[in-house]
Amino acid sequence: MSIPPFAAVITAAGTSSRFSAKGTEGVKKEYLSIDGHTVLYRAASPFFEVPGLSAMIVTCPIGAEDETVVALEDLADIAAIPFMIIPGGMTRKESVKAALDELKKLVVPFDYIAVHDGARPYVTPALIISTLAAATITGGAVPALRVTDAVKRLGRDGMIAENTDRSSLVTVQTPQIFRKEELFDAYDRFPGMNADDDAAVFTSAGYHCTVSRGSAENRKITYITDIPDAERQIEEYIKAREEGRKSAAASRRMRELLRQGDKYDESGNRE
Repeated sequence: MSIPPFAAVITAAGTSSRFSAKGTEGVKKEYLSIDGHTVLYRAASPFFEVPGLSAMIVTCPIGAEDETVVALEDLADIAAIPFMIIPGGMTRKESVKAALDELKKLVVPFDYIAVHDGARPYVTPALIISTLAAATITGGAVPALRVTDAVKRLGRDGMIAENTDRSSLVTVQTPQIFRKEELFDAYDRFPGMNADDDAAVFTSAGYHCTVSRGSAENRKITYITDIPDAERQIEEYIKAREEGRKSAAASRRMRELLRQGDKYDESGNRE
């Protein structure tokens, strides 16, 4: 079977609130590294190994476009397809909707859209392809794993209220892949829906979504302990970011002085 053309949306606009430790606020987990590459690079780069990738959009926090470009390493430079970094929304759903609105403007052909967490760096081309293959059959597919632990439902008092049958339960991962027009329609019809993932929006619109085999390795970075030496990396990141901001501020001041038409020495003093 030939692989149909598809676009990819990589979501990285969250605040990383569960990841941050005291004093590390504002440092996104997607910008830290695992074995020499950033989490965001590892989440996005496998899609470029799949034939049929026609476009990619990465969402980021407002004002973090430059940091996101750096975290993507060379992907933005070598991409031979439309590649955009856009500000996301207050929620994951708002971020995906913003990316979908941008995809609607593209003239490149694609039939499916893959939505993937930027904090899920262990995805593989094989997993992307198998999920895409499943989506071509039903219109939508998500990688999933069977629930192996016992599941209980708690009451409001915190006590066990029900012993739940786990035989039909799964945990889902990303990428979640859907037919383009159906995903557009689902998001347009349910703009205010509070959804945990894209499959919830898709199925609420009446479309069919199946599951494909997920991978235990395709885990999401959630807590600071999920990245080796994260605290050291965060400390270095904050220091480098502050130095960069100081340098940028100095450069802006120098340009402003030059625009005033006077001559200044390298320290910004009038000659």
